[in-house]
Amino acid sequence: MRKLISTLAIAAMTMLATSVVAQEAERPDLTVAVNGLYRSLEPIDGNSTNSLRIMSSIYDAIITRNWAEDPEGATLAPSVVTEWKQVDDLTWQFTIRDGVKFHNGETMTAEDVAFTLSEERIWGEGALVPAGTRYTTSFASVEAIDDKTVEVKTTVADPDLPYRFVTPLGYVVPKDYYLSVGPEVFGQKPIGTGPYKVVEFDQASHVKLEAFDDYWGGKPPLKSIEFRIVPEFSARIAGMVAGQFDIMVNTPFDEIETVEGYEGLNYVSRPADGYIMLAYNTLDLPEFGPNPVANVNLRYAMTAAIDRDALVEALWGDSSYSPAPFNFPDTPEFYDPEARPLIEYDLDAARDYLSKANYNGEEVVINVVRGAYPNFDLAVEFMAEQWRNLGINVKLNIVDSWPLALKHPFGLLNMSMSVVFDGTPTRAIWGFWGPDSARATRADDRSWTPPADFVALGEKYLAESDRAEKVKIFRQMVAIWEREQPALMLWRNVVNWVISDKYTWTTINNDAMLFGPGFISVN
Repeated sequence: MRKLISTLAIAAMTMLATSVVAQEAERPDLTVAVNGLYRSLEPIDGNSTNSLRIMSSIYDAIITRNWAEDPEGATLAPSVVTEWKQVDDLTWQFTIRDGVKFHNGETMTAEDVAFTLSEERIWGEGALVPAGTRYTTSFASVEAIDDKTVEVKTTVADPDLPYRFVTPLGYVVPKDYYLSVGPEVFGQKPIGTGPYKVVEFDQASHVKLEAFDDYWGGKPPLKSIEFRIVPEFSARIAGMVAGQFDIMVNTPFDEIETVEGYEGLNYVSRPADGYIMLAYNTLDLPEFGPNPVANVNLRYAMTAAIDRDALVEALWGDSSYSPAPFNFPDTPEFYDPEARPLIEYDLDAARDYLSKANYNGEEVVINVVRGAYPNFDLAVEFMAEQWRNLGINVKLNIVDSWPLALKHPFGLLNMSMSVVFDGTPTRAIWGFWGPDSARATRADDRSWTPPADFVALGEKYLAESDRAEKVKIFRQMVAIWEREQPALMLWRNVVNWVISDKYTWTTINNDAMLFGPGFISVN
């Protein structure tokens, strides 16, 4: 009898092992060809288009956008927090989900969620990641008031607070591990609660993720995902045709017809909640070297020399448009359909501004990451030619990685500005251009200091609870921004992908690439 039981046990274990192997065989290894990677995967410090593609697989936001039922993501849905309520004008409470695990096996606690939003990490004096301040200016305190509840108190009424937690601000990190390694190391070896865990990260070549089978949201549908840097479009599409890659990003406009001609590949594009820009370096600092663009009249001349409407129509047809600065239809209360830029396309005005700048042919360096955004390489070549025709000595410094681009000297630098949904343009006007923004604070590539009148208005804007008054202050801030002209706003971003027909993948109106349960399957 004992021998029989032993034999049956071995047979059962063999069947179980065979079943597990079969299930793993059904889960594919996915390879995504991307144009680049950012230097960090720390949620706030690593906030960039290239990282946002990946972070949604590693982290869960406290609250998420309801992508499963709403392709616009305009409504909120529970995530690692199941409920939230406003207790009074200045107090919000959030109830955490039971049984959520981090990739290191530890259970997520209210203390972890509180630390994620804490003064110590992102908004206090000497915060570990001070860039988080731009999202948290209304915060007064964050506390785990019991095992299940996190309470956030604000200094002013903040009815949009929960919306802010769908941004990288809301990606939950494990307190003990984060503090033990610090944000720099965390950015290289991140741990989250998302459906996939990081097993390899080399910012010069690839990120590899593996399925996290203790994921609270269900079994991840992929065995692994590798995001591999392939800077050139021609190499990405060749790899897709050869079956080397399963998904690729960034198809230039003039290559779409070619891509659509390949059997077994599908081209998909979606509007994104971000805007493509060229940041001007407004700073005249000895440590950054000579910078003719510090002269505002030269910035005016360069802006006036570009016919943005015609450029965007040529590149995108009806798929995108060129907005007046910060005039975005996805924040309707702040949108003015009649608004026009302060500096419009006008070659005579451009020549006049150039004369006022007393420009003497000094070299203007434009740092560009190759393939940073769809069609951007074509656009910057066109703009450089327009500026040369005007008499400006521009030099394109096109590099293959962000670390090479994000450093001085430069006169202009490519950038994108996310306006991830919070119901207002706060993130755009203040998060990207306020005194705590990356443009104002980052050591290697900061490019402006917001003027005192802009900062004073921004502080009033943040404290203002009356919507009509808030809109009025917002418009005054935009007027100052346009007066200073710290960037050339180009077009609403369009994200596109080429996908092997081996997969059915649900894309969203966002740079994020969702590969969790329910979003991708094998055909």
